[in-house]
Amino acid sequence: MSYFGGLGAGKGWNKFNFILTPEQFESIFSELKFYFVITNTRVAIDYTATDKSYVYDGYKDFFNEIMIGNKEYDRKEHWLYEDKIRISITDDISKIGFKEIIDKKGTVSNKFKLVDPTEPVIDISPFYIIFSEHKESLSIAYMNTEGTIGLELTYPKLVSFSTDKFNSVVDTNQFNNTLLFNDLIKNIKALSSKAKLQSNTKLYRPNFWISPEAKKVINENRYLKSNSLTII
Repeated sequence: MSYFGGLGAGKGWNKFNFILTPEQFESIFSELKFYFVITNTRVAIDYTATDKSYVYDGYKDFFNEIMIGNKEYDRKEHWLYEDKIRISITDDISKIGFKEIIDKKGTVSNKFKLVDPTEPVIDISPFYIIFSEHKESLSIAYMNTEGTIGLELTYPKLVSFSTDKFNSVVDTNQFNNTLLFNDLIKNIKALSSKAKLQSNTKLYRPNFWISPEAKKVINENRYLKSNSLTII
């Protein structure tokens, strides 16, 4: 069963942007029942879920090499790190189904399959900022890999399912992953506060949260440094 999320004007997605250290990132999951799953690409035929240590180690590398790394930006290298932390979360692995991959000749793949969640999942991805000194503007960007600075949790507010040809719209508050999404945000907020970002001329209050521990090192971020920006 497939679904589409984020339907309707003003009723699209619940989003939460944050910056935590690798140790804190792991800690927000410590008392929760959950599974990491790949949903954005094909998976191996024997795949069931992604090992938690793979995601935690992936975020540690992403944090050290991308978020606070000081090497010259390299798009190819960037995507190698970003790919490891683009992952989905569910509270129950039984909600993760799979579909066969069938080629044009009708042959079923014996190497790969597609992930097919039966309920909406929570997605983790990077979030980016974009700054214009000329316009004195700073905002969260849909895509600006050079301005990668943290992570985003995303969960649809409404979904429609393939079982009725996507004709019905369902509020996601009825699903348990809503509770998991809220618990994760609560755990992040317990470790962090709303960000303040200072340029040469102006104080900005962008829509993300950051922990005091992450604040100690985040100003090594290459995009912040190249634009004379400081998170305070």
